[in-house]
Amino acid sequence: MRQVPPCEPDGDMPLGAMFKFIHLTAENRFNQNLQALNLTSSQMHILIYLDHCERVGKKVNQRDIEKHLHLSNPTITGLLQRMEAKGFITRTVSETDGRNKEIAQTDMSRAIHAEMHKRLDAENARMVQGMSEQEVAQLKDLLQRILDNIRE
Repeated sequence: MRQVPPCEPDGDMPLGAMFKFIHLTAENRFNQNLQALNLTSSQMHILIYLDHCERVGKKVNQRDIEKHLHLSNPTITGLLQRMEAKGFITRTVSETDGRNKEIAQTDMSRAIHAEMHKRLDAENARMVQGMSEQEVAQLKDLLQRILDNIRE
């Protein structure tokens, strides 16, 4: 009889599966936590990117967001359409290239940044709960090494 894989990770789970499980669980928690702000985790990442670009004076188009988040054009298009409908962003024709639309955050999205970051910080703190600063630093180092290895 064929065994069904466990629904919860265990010590025998391959690293790739463990990373996927962690990612999906964290994304679900972020989405639940952001519901009160009418945001998803993907939309939050776009707002964080737009805020950073605004602070450094960089104008952003859709292609910039696609590259930054490593997501496809159709995925970003859908996210931006929903964000625009909710009032979080504006899309205007670029003054320098009429083929492009510049994406900018609105006053409404700027107003929720502090709360959004507070919720993000709380979820990040939950992930490393019970770990020392040294363990967190070691974890970050190990994760960066894994990321570097798989990018090669």
